[in-house]
Amino acid sequence: MNKTLRLGTRGSLLAKTQSQWVANQLVGLHIDLQIIETAGDDLSISLTNPAAPGAFVNALRLELLDGKVDFIVHSFKDLPSMPHPEISIAAVPAREDHRDVLISKNSVHLDELPNAALIGTSSPRRIASIHQLNSTLRTEPIRGNVDSRIKKVRDGQYDAIILAAAGINRIGRQADIAQYFEVSEIIPAPAQGSLAVECRRNDYELIKILSQLDHAQSRLTSTAERAVLQKLNAGCDLPIGAFASLDGNQLTLTAQFGIQSYVTKSIHIENSHDLQNATLLGESIADELRI
Repeated sequence: MNKTLRLGTRGSLLAKTQSQWVANQLVGLHIDLQIIETAGDDLSISLTNPAAPGAFVNALRLELLDGKVDFIVHSFKDLPSMPHPEISIAAVPAREDHRDVLISKNSVHLDELPNAALIGTSSPRRIASIHQLNSTLRTEPIRGNVDSRIKKVRDGQYDAIILAAAGINRIGRQADIAQYFEVSEIIPAPAQGSLAVECRRNDYELIKILSQLDHAQSRLTSTAERAVLQKLNAGCDLPIGAFASLDGNQLTLTAQFGIQSYVTKSIHIENSHDLQNATLLGESIADELRI
């Protein structure tokens, strides 16, 4: 493919960094990053609004389907739970750190924060987990990109914030991290740490090119985790966490709905491309969470 490929991206530092990373992996191809403004960039719109799920995704997908860009890159966890009939996830590159992290004033840990300390997060999953870890803490929605959120902690608007480690790592702000939360403390969002590279479903030549970036184990674990969301027909507006790990041929998935429903199950898979069994595992856990 000799033509220049147009890669659509949001204008935030994290989005551009992720998109540029993908572009850099496509050695020998000419990639032009095109900035797309999204509804999620409008800070007057609450992300808890029923129309908000997918706010960072829909504008990019419209540009893709209109033929204005050739492919797009998302944080996989931000995608709506159900697949788009006209769009293919051509690649899931190797996964970054799946964990959540705490960024706090004076870099203290969560258990060192004073009673009634204010935590900035708009995630129902993180809110439920925080209150489970320490019921005295308060939470309040927070908007903006990673840099502006960290600044709000440094300026004293919040005592701490919780973000995904992957995003912090990708923009080189690891020094700001006060604490990593293991899965036993806070279960991450399904597919957290993974990227999803999308293009039009009928663009077979481009799918073949982008599929070179696919990392089988990252797609497998992300597929199992997102199968929980799909079976529950849920999105980021519900407090659902899921994390899968692969040990040899044993795929283990842990998922949580709120603070009451918690399920861990394992399944034997044929290999790291066994997406069918990964999906079945996620769906079976979703059925138990639903009870």
